[in-house]
Amino acid sequence: MAPSLCTDDVTGTGKSGSVKFNAKQHLAYSPPSNILKMKDLGKSPTVLSPVASTEPFPLLSHDAILQHRSEIFSGDVLDNCMHHTRPGSVQIRGMAPRYASFIHEFWHSPEVLKIISENAGVDLIPAMDYEISHTNVQLGPGGLDAVRKTPLEPPAATEEAISEFEKHKPRTRAITDQTRPIIEWHRDSHPFVCVVMLSDAQHMAGGETELKKADGSTLKVKSPQMGCAVILQGRYITHTAAPAANMPERVTIVTSFRPRDPTLLDETTNSNVRNKSHLTELYFQWTTYRLDVLAQRAQIAATELRDMYEKNVNASDPEGKNGLCRVETVEVKAIEAWVEDQMKYMKETLHEMRPLGQ
Repeated sequence: MAPSLCTDDVTGTGKSGSVKFNAKQHLAYSPPSNILKMKDLGKSPTVLSPVASTEPFPLLSHDAILQHRSEIFSGDVLDNCMHHTRPGSVQIRGMAPRYASFIHEFWHSPEVLKIISENAGVDLIPAMDYEISHTNVQLGPGGLDAVRKTPLEPPAATEEAISEFEKHKPRTRAITDQTRPIIEWHRDSHPFVCVVMLSDAQHMAGGETELKKADGSTLKVKSPQMGCAVILQGRYITHTAAPAANMPERVTIVTSFRPRDPTLLDETTNSNVRNKSHLTELYFQWTTYRLDVLAQRAQIAATELRDMYEKNVNASDPEGKNGLCRVETVEVKAIEAWVEDQMKYMKETLHEMRPLGQ
């Protein structure tokens, strides 16, 4: 039997928070065998990327899996960060960096961001700290109480589970049944997500992700194995996940990403997360990230105007002196359009903090 989780034991290295991310120790990356494009779903590429989804690929080493599980299922995290929003599962979110320093460091590391960005086709950063390692836990017969007894080492399949898996393996599974949903059909709040399996899925029946194509038909992406990841442009693809039918647990983590470039389209929302978050913290992180993007956009616009001004001075003033440039530098219509875009961006920022239920 796998050992019960001890919140003061972090993969044998001491108290929680003592483990530091080390790429050589904590990454087991191999590139995905295939990358599904938006055109494969009958959709046009978005302005961010032509990538729809990767095939599952190895990402976390076993040490990294254990460290994620140790921090996620610690007493502090379960006491403060667990939300029970549907009958079949719970969500654990908002634990980093306060209760999960390793998880925070892992998903902010240059090595991990390079892997995510190269496979997504656009340079990405975590959307907000609150959206790092959002955890979906499928509830079993033990219900909520059993979550607190989640073992550090992922439990292996029983002989009965393996038999069930082998019996149904040749069968084509329809996974749109929502009678026991892990999550309903939805689009994500953020442009890209990286989903990682933290459970032993070698003999898991179910657990696949299903994507809706433009014609209404669906396409299945196989469930990742333990430590493996799938990158999905989930803001623009309607999708769902199947429950695991035969395993003692199904634990997945989802880290959400947005473009690093502040000038790229940012249609991030809080639509799927406001009812499973501490809004005081979420809204602080949300507002400051949006203001930071606005400030970066303003700085870029100001720099472009200064560069244009210098060009105009050099081309029109025999002495090359600033202070009386008679060539038009500011295109008022262009500035008007820029201002309207930023006003829309900030109005959307406010809209995403509307009262729950609206």
